[in-house]
Amino acid sequence: MIPNGTPGGAGVELSTEPMFFLSFATGKLTPWLATEYKYNDSHTELTMKFDPKAHWNDGRPLGANDFKFTVMLLKDRPDLFGGGGDLKEFVKDVEVTDDHTAVVKLLKPTPRLHYNFIAAIAGAPINLMPEHVWKSQDPTKYKDNPPVRSGPYKLKQAIRNQKMFIWEKDPDYWNKDKLDPKPQYVVFQSTSKQLDQASLAFERAEFDVGSVDEQHAKQLRNTGYPNLVTTQFHDPNPRVMWLNCDPARGVVSEPKMRSAINYCLDREKIGKSIWPIQVPPAQYPWADYPTNDKWKNDELANKYKFEFNLDKATELLDEIAPKNAAGKRAYKGKEVNLEIITVSPVDGPEYAMANVLKADLAKVGVPATLRSLAGSVHDEKFQRGEYDIDSNWAGFAIDPEQLYSDWESSKAQPIGKNAAQKNKMRFRNAEFDAVSSKLAQLDPESPEAKPLLDKALEIYFQQLPLLPVIQTGYPSYFNTAFWTGWPTDDDLYEVPLNWWPHFIFVLGKIKATGQKGPA
Repeated sequence: MIPNGTPGGAGVELSTEPMFFLSFATGKLTPWLATEYKYNDSHTELTMKFDPKAHWNDGRPLGANDFKFTVMLLKDRPDLFGGGGDLKEFVKDVEVTDDHTAVVKLLKPTPRLHYNFIAAIAGAPINLMPEHVWKSQDPTKYKDNPPVRSGPYKLKQAIRNQKMFIWEKDPDYWNKDKLDPKPQYVVFQSTSKQLDQASLAFERAEFDVGSVDEQHAKQLRNTGYPNLVTTQFHDPNPRVMWLNCDPARGVVSEPKMRSAINYCLDREKIGKSIWPIQVPPAQYPWADYPTNDKWKNDELANKYKFEFNLDKATELLDEIAPKNAAGKRAYKGKEVNLEIITVSPVDGPEYAMANVLKADLAKVGVPATLRSLAGSVHDEKFQRGEYDIDSNWAGFAIDPEQLYSDWESSKAQPIGKNAAQKNKMRFRNAEFDAVSSKLAQLDPESPEAKPLLDKALEIYFQQLPLLPVIQTGYPSYFNTAFWTGWPTDDDLYEVPLNWWPHFIFVLGKIKATGQKGPA
C-alpha cells in the first residue's frame, strides 16, 4: 500500500490472494476470496460476497469489513499508491450488510469497478489488507513484516546475505479443499547476475524454476540436457509503436502518414529474427489470449489488413508529403524527419525493432533518428509528447474499453504537459469519444456493447494511433530433476510465470520425483 509497493520476486505472491483469479492461459474466471460480484441494474451499486471459510494466516476471519477498510483507506489517501484511482472517482461509500457481504455505493455508474479486485495481469490492482492489523498503523510507514495474508504459504525466514526468502506451507490454510500444494517449502533466491553462472546453477538443478535465459537454454538442449522444460507464454502487452497524433508534431498527425508507417513495418521479419524467440505478428492492440478472442472482429481485421508493402507506403507518402525540388519529402513546406525513441538499450529488442522500421522508412524517403533513452529521461519525453514514434508496449487486462477510455480526447494534454499515463499519443477523435463514452456505461459482454466495440475497433484501424508489431513471447524454464507436472506448451493449464499469484495453482499440480540430491 505504500508508494513504492511490495517487493517483487520475493514470493509474497504465494501468500497474497485476490478476490478473483482470471487465467489468461485458460480464459477461466475463478472466484476465490469472494464467491460472487453483482451490480444493480443501473450499475450504481456493486455487491461483493465473501467465502465464509476465508481467514487470514493469523487465524482471524477475512471478509466484508476488511474489504470496506481497504477500499475506504485507498480511496481517501492520495499519498498511497495510485492516489485513489478508480476508487476515488467512483466510490461514495461501502456498506457492510453482514460479515460476508459488502455493498459499494457508487458516485456514478460503472460496470467495471470489480476489475480492481481480479488478478488478471500479475496481481489484482487492489488486494485486501487485514483491518485488525492495519487500522492502528500508518500505512506509509508500516513494514508489514511478516505479512499477514491469506494464501497457502507463510513467510518463514528471509536470509539477507543469501538474498533468499523461504516460504512455508500453512497447515491451517483456509482453502486446502480446493488447493493443497505439494511443496512444503518454496524458496525464492536472487541468482547470479553472470548469466553463465546462473545457467550452471540451473544445470545442477539448484533451481527448479528460472535462472536460465534462452541463449543458455539452447545450449542445454543442444547438449541433450534431460531435465529442461521450456514453456511459451505471451506477455499481456504486445510490442507496439506509439504514434504521436498531435498536429504540433507535423506529418505524423495525419492518419495517412500513420498508415504509411504501418506499411513500413515488417512484422514477419521482426517476429522471426528480432525477439529472442520466434513470435507471431500482431494486428489487434492486445495479447492473443483465449480471454480476448471475444473482442476480435476478423472481418474488420481483413478489411484493414496489416501488410508490409513499401509500394503502398510510397503512394500514401507521395500524396501527403511529396518530394520537393531537393528530392526531400516535405509536409506543409517543412522537410519530413521523424524522431523515434525507446526506453530499450541499444542491444535490446525494442530498439532493434525500431531500427528495422527506421531502415524501411528510409527506403521510402522518410529519414528518422532513433535514440535509446534512460528510463526517467524516456518517460518524461514520452509522457510530454516529445516524440514522433515510440517503440514500446501496450495492452489491457480485461476488456478493450480499458484502452479506449485512456484514448479519449479529454485526456489529451498539450505537447509539453505530462499525460500522466493517459492518451500518451494525443489522439483526438470525436466519434471515437462518443463510442467510448457509451461503452464505459455498459457491461462489455452485453449484447448492446458488441456493435460499439466493433465500431471503436474500426475507428482504431482507420486512425492507427498505435501500431501493434508482435506478440511478446516470454518463455519459462522448469527443471524436472526434483519436480514434474510443470505447465507445458501442450498442457498450459495455468499461467507459468512464478511472479504472478496464479503460480500457486502450478504448485498445486507439480509432483515430487523422489530424487533427494544432485543426479
